[in-house]
Amino acid sequence: MSKTVLLVDYEPRSIDRIRSILRGLGVTVVLSTDGWAAESEFQRTLPDLTIVQDILPKTTGYELCRQLKATPLGTRRRVLLLAHSHNGNRHRVLGSGCDDWVSKPFDDPTLLDAVRKHLFDR
Repeated sequence: MSKTVLLVDYEPRSIDRIRSILRGLGVTVVLSTDGWAAESEFQRTLPDLTIVQDILPKTTGYELCRQLKATPLGTRRRVLLLAHSHNGNRHRVLGSGCDDWVSKPFDDPTLLDAVRKHLFDR
């Protein structure tokens, strides 16, 4: 059974990079390019994992994580936040309610390890 990942990102190069990593795992990738649309897409697709960038149009990734994890479905779905952890952002990451986070800038193997952990090692 194929796994589904909702990728919430708006930057084309980042989207292409992360999609490439995810497709290498054989997962289905669903894209949302802003925080508001991501909430609807999350409810519609019920992804196995949601990957959220910290900076998004229309809301922050931190707020989106809080909103998703506050729903009954969100408590049963994994959310991975991609965020800068410097300059006091660590408390924002920890307060977002995400299941895990990868510090930006990240390398491909680090993201791949985190995705595998949440999709296949549970």
